[in-house]
Amino acid sequence: MWQGLFFLIFASNVYLGGHFVMKFFDYQCLFPIETVRIDHFDIQPGPKGSFFLEAAFQMGENKVEYRFQERFINEFTAEEAIEGMRKEVWTVYKNSYDDSLSLQKYFPMKELVHFGLALAVSVYFIWLYAYSHRFNTQK
Repeated sequence: MWQGLFFLIFASNVYLGGHFVMKFFDYQCLFPIETVRIDHFDIQPGPKGSFFLEAAFQMGENKVEYRFQERFINEFTAEEAIEGMRKEVWTVYKNSYDDSLSLQKYFPMKELVHFGLALAVSVYFIWLYAYSHRFNTQK
């Protein structure tokens, strides 16, 4: 029984750790190349009644379109977000391994928290096994 639990814990830690490392690698590969001001935003419908924002901006002679990652629950909240976004100056990030462009660079905090919690649970179960095994061998 313990061996199966340890295997499950180890497999989940490997999966969550690998997922964090991949997201962190993507985060590290984004390098700033230019600052732009975005004047044109568009609200696009998404799945399950959500909405996404799309932006268009000039970079050199090329017009670039970008879809933001955030989802909005209705058009009103998306329009409020646009009002704040129009005032900002945006940094364009270029991915060093596939030449894609991005306006957002987020540290993968959610993945790090998931991995940390899984690691903490793993340490707890290993401690619990050692603690219970110590009392079983004393009898």
